[in-house]
Amino acid sequence: ADKRAHHNALERKRRDHIKDSFSHLRDSIPSLQGEKASRAQILNKATDYIQFMRRKNHSHQTDIDDLKRQNLILDQQGMYWV
Repeated sequence: ADKRAHHNALERKRRDHIKDSFSHLRDSIPSLQGEKASRAQILNKATDYIQFMRRKNHSHQTDIDDLKRQNLILDQQGMYWV
């Protein structure tokens, strides 16, 4: 009986950790903050949000690269002042 109670406590702790992790993930997604959502919805929205952020990051990186090229050209032309 003692062994079973210990196992039950460990399982409850595991489930609580998973529940807390899903809550934290849900609150990290702007469109779900404070909303009730199923685990499937949380995972789907998290996937969408990660893909959106990757596209946004790629776009920003492209902008940074373009600006670096422009700075280099201006510097080579002697028109870049700090």
